Amino acid sequence: MRRARKIKVDHNSEFELDLAPLLAVMVKLVPVLLISSAFVQMMVIETQLPQVVSQAIERQDQQPNPKTLSLEIDQKDGIHIVVTEKGKEKVETVPMKNGGFDFDTLHAKLVTVKKTHPEIFKIEISPSGSVPYKEIVRIMDEARQARDNSVKFPVFDTKQGKDVETNYMFPEIIFANTMEG
Repeated sequence: MRRARKIKVDHNSEFELDLAPLLAVMVKLVPVLLISSAFVQMMVIETQLPQVVSQAIERQDQQPNPKTLSLEIDQKDGIHIVVTEKGKEKVETVPMKNGGFDFDTLHAKLVTVKKTHPEIFKIEISPSGSVPYKEIVRIMDEARQARDNSVKFPVFDTKQGKDVETNYMFPEIIFANTMEG
């Protein structure tokens, strides 16, 4: 009779982990990610605002129901300037001119809005999908500050306790419809 052999199992044995397939995937993914990142660009325009204007923007953020200003931009209808105050909206329209936006009229109306509502520093822009990017940038430039350096707007300076003047109209621009696609 043969004796049964007892099989020894070594529970402390080591095994090799084959990382070659993982490395092959990584070698292929890294160039794809690098190439695709060249096509996705996010632009931020950093501007140095005067401290008085920055403080005024912070005060506007802290108000419970601040007045708001928004621009609804459409290639067909033109630009609708909407001022919301205490739940009521006042709408002014800048119609299209010769197949394009009328930037002179837009700027003049924004100056008028700023003079009547000097506490507003934020503007929400809602462009439709048909509006070209360069037109949106130009509209933002028209809203940021007054063209004429002699046009000034009052801003309350908390350090001095009095109003100072600035040519900035709406330096903080927010895109209201970024999640729509």
